[in-house]
Amino acid sequence: MRTKMLNRRKALKLTQEDVAKRAGMTRANYAHIERGRHNPSIEQMKVIAKALKVKPDLNFFEKDCDESYQSNPDDEPQTA
Repeated sequence: MRTKMLNRRKALKLTQEDVAKRAGMTRANYAHIERGRHNPSIEQMKVIAKALKVKPDLNFFEKDCDESYQSNPDDEPQTA
């Protein structure tokens, strides 16, 4: 996912700031997701996909969403 995000952002000639603004998040938050420091929630994946003009398809993010969302995509994440 990280490589796909980076490549798509560069193909669109966007900065991390540009994508973050389009996705309604801070640049730092977007950068952490793009660099693999944080895993995005389902909602974050949706807005990032829209910002990057890609289909909001889990194949784009496949192995990188929070595990709690993977097991319960329509529910709130479960807490330990």
